[in-house]
Amino acid sequence: MATVPPEFQQTINALNALYNAPSNSEKKEANRWLEDFQAKQEAWQIAVLLLSAETVGLEAQVFGAQTLRRKIVDDFQDLDAASRKQLHTSLLNISFQHKTSAKVIRTQLCLALAALALRMLEWEQPVRHMINLYGSNAADLPYLLEFLTVLPEDVNDSRCPNLTDEEYRNRADELLTQNANEILKMLVMFMEGSGGDTKLQEAVFRCFLSWLRSGDIATSSLAKNPLLAFSFKALQMPELFDTAVDVVCELIYQTKDIEESMPVIEEIYPNLLPLRQEIVQSLEDDNEDNIRGYCKIFVEAGECYLSLVVRHTDHFRGIVEGIAECTSFHDLDVVPMTFRFWYQLADELRKNEEARLKYRDVYEKLVDVMIKHLHYPDDMDSWSAKQRDDFKDFRHVMGDVLKDCCLILGSRIPLGKAYMQITEAAQKTPPKWQEVEAPLMALRSMGAQVEPEENEVLPEIMKLLSQLPDHPKIKYAATLVIARYGSWTDKHPEFIEYQLTFISSGFENEDVVAASALALKLLCKECSTHLLNYLNQLHGFFMNVTKKLKGLDLWEVTEAVAHVIAAVPNAELAQVFRMFCAPIAQQLAILASKTATTQEEDIPLIIDNITQLKIFFETVNPQVAPTEVHPCIPIVQELWPVMDSLADRIGAVDEASRPLAGCWRSIVISYRTHYAPLLPVTMARLIKSFEQTGLGQYLWVSSRVVREFGEQNPGAALQFVEGLSASMWQILQKYAGQFDEIPDVVEDYFNLVSDTMVACPREYLHSTLFPTVFEAMDASLALKEQYSLIAVLRHCRIVLDHLNDLQHPRDSPSQSPSLTASEAAIVKAQFEAHDAFVSRLIQGLIYNFPPEVHGDAIGLIKALAMFCPQETVVWYGKAVSALEHATPNEMQKTVSDFSIAAADANWSKVRSAVHDFTTVYRRKNVLPRSRSGKK
Repeated sequence: MATVPPEFQQTINALNALYNAPSNSEKKEANRWLEDFQAKQEAWQIAVLLLSAETVGLEAQVFGAQTLRRKIVDDFQDLDAASRKQLHTSLLNISFQHKTSAKVIRTQLCLALAALALRMLEWEQPVRHMINLYGSNAADLPYLLEFLTVLPEDVNDSRCPNLTDEEYRNRADELLTQNANEILKMLVMFMEGSGGDTKLQEAVFRCFLSWLRSGDIATSSLAKNPLLAFSFKALQMPELFDTAVDVVCELIYQTKDIEESMPVIEEIYPNLLPLRQEIVQSLEDDNEDNIRGYCKIFVEAGECYLSLVVRHTDHFRGIVEGIAECTSFHDLDVVPMTFRFWYQLADELRKNEEARLKYRDVYEKLVDVMIKHLHYPDDMDSWSAKQRDDFKDFRHVMGDVLKDCCLILGSRIPLGKAYMQITEAAQKTPPKWQEVEAPLMALRSMGAQVEPEENEVLPEIMKLLSQLPDHPKIKYAATLVIARYGSWTDKHPEFIEYQLTFISSGFENEDVVAASALALKLLCKECSTHLLNYLNQLHGFFMNVTKKLKGLDLWEVTEAVAHVIAAVPNAELAQVFRMFCAPIAQQLAILASKTATTQEEDIPLIIDNITQLKIFFETVNPQVAPTEVHPCIPIVQELWPVMDSLADRIGAVDEASRPLAGCWRSIVISYRTHYAPLLPVTMARLIKSFEQTGLGQYLWVSSRVVREFGEQNPGAALQFVEGLSASMWQILQKYAGQFDEIPDVVEDYFNLVSDTMVACPREYLHSTLFPTVFEAMDASLALKEQYSLIAVLRHCRIVLDHLNDLQHPRDSPSQSPSLTASEAAIVKAQFEAHDAFVSRLIQGLIYNFPPEVHGDAIGLIKALAMFCPQETVVWYGKAVSALEHATPNEMQKTVSDFSIAAADANWSKVRSAVHDFTTVYRRKNVLPRSRSGKK
């Protein structure tokens, strides 16, 4: 024991602390130490010692096995030939020593062996070697089967830095494909000799499943193979049921190539049919586990054999009926398993009229089943809020199946079924609201598939709505039926007044207000022209009801009338628009004139009113020729002083200034060139508000202004952005080194300068603004927040892409103004002045960039290499050489790969060089330290 290194006892102590320490902090510290230790070179030796020692406990041996596997996966390429040979010998000896140890140890050792088999090319025929070692003794079979089970999974899900792609493919072929037939024969032999040993049988099935999933077993070899029959027989054995379900599903999946696999399918399908009786029995016994398993099997068969189900309806109908029986099960965790099949079948049947007719009866029953599933349970009052939300979401998904039914049956039969169920339920004494509400929900769901010209059932349904029992749930659902059928009402305007009355009455019931607001919005959107005759009536209603509404309900009612206003002819539009906007403007003027002492209580009302105006300007957007006077612009001009005063009062209140900024943005988008007369005051207001508040929403609006008007007037746009930038520099100086505290502002600013680059690239690059932006961009690479960082990288990428269009013309060149060598020289000078830029990108990729940003950062390096390849190679070399833990070989390889790819203009390989190097470096040197709390 004198030669045992000190790390051995340190590891034992850390494991004891991990499992036995009294405090969580001690356990966390122990876990960090162990994870960090696994990344060290000494971990190889300690792992072997832990597994060889007879005195250590189970936890230590499990840790040793896990460490060996991890080291092989992560660090095998660092071993020399002698060390690899020693590892191979040690691992085989340890495996033999532990062949009957606890399963958790065996599994980890088998994973380590599988990892070694893939990576150690000098280990000849590893599979044959393992079979020779463990295949002759019945007691050793579980260990052999465990190795053979994990081998395909590990080979197909491994990263191997020490192997080229070709070496990996050849080794995978040697390990799996070349051994598949022998493994299959061996598994049959083990199964036939298993007697009543269900544990061995399960191990055989798990191994069979793993090799099936790998795709290395040829489908043709499954024909007449006893394992197929064994798999179906195992469904009758509770101990093997779950594993057998997985095997049968995989057998079906592997035979999805119908033409190639028909001999095997002809064996599988007769074994499926008797399971129909098992489904019926399981339904009677309310056996959820069995139903779930049989449902998985039949759905897999339905999806994989879909073409057979459609082409040979009589022969393969049993699959569809089996799925329909599973769909009828009451448990709503099982039912969704069938939904994709119903969609796929409907999609195929709509192309095949003969098959569609033969499955109509199945779909008619399916309509009844789905409406039944839509019922709210009687005990819903005891549900949690999450349970209710989950069920609501699920009902919408079930509605998609009803749409599939309409595709096959047409709309009349499903509508008629829903109508009959509503009528029958409403006539009961007393009626149960659930029985009325569910078919109403079904009507909503089917709306997208109902023709606007439907004249048989929907008129009767609409008449029925006002006669339904007075219950808020029923009223709510009935109101949403009207909401869903707005396009139908547009073709049946005789129902408009009836529906308006029905919807309006819902505003008197607080439980129905939300549905009424939505219904009014959709009705007005679809029937805006018809509703012009009701404009005065709508105005009176709007003035009254909006006094009682707030938030989303208020905004939806506002959008409703906005759709009708938008249908007014241009000649009359200004008068009508002013009639609806003026009261809101008056209210805002009063609020804007108040002192700051009442600000907090006024904020919700200000937000509501501003959002109303925003909705009006978004929706009322008539087509007007550039030379004509826009009817909405005078209204905007009249409102501008109110909005300007409001900005002075609440401009620094984030929650209130956001909708105000959104209102301005909507005006710019809707009225575009017609808004030009208001641009000077708008730009001045945005510069002032940003200077006073530093809030990003003003930059967000400014981006839209630049996008709409920058190309036509680049000088004014650039002056505008420079005015905003003056305040931005002060903000960046205030938060120097702490940009993550203002991520939204950084994101919005770089989006602004990106839009400036797109709108007026030449002016932007020649301005005094660009060098300062570049300085800020360089400093912003320390950001960790995803979206702000993407905005920074995107800006640099846009600059480079414009220049690369100049140097590398494409078939479809950019529509932006062409740039010249003069602009290229300006940009190149900035990169030369910030020669650590690439190093910052590499550091970010390794240490602090979120994973979602890696693609953008690597793409930026590629774009820079396209722009100035020689310089970028130098910068990349400096960036790599500055890394503390990069080995000389690693540095030489990645710089060489990068340099050769750049010289050959092979830009995808430039990306690969950066990606591969940073990924491996981060995994080897950063992740372990991150887990241990070190940097």
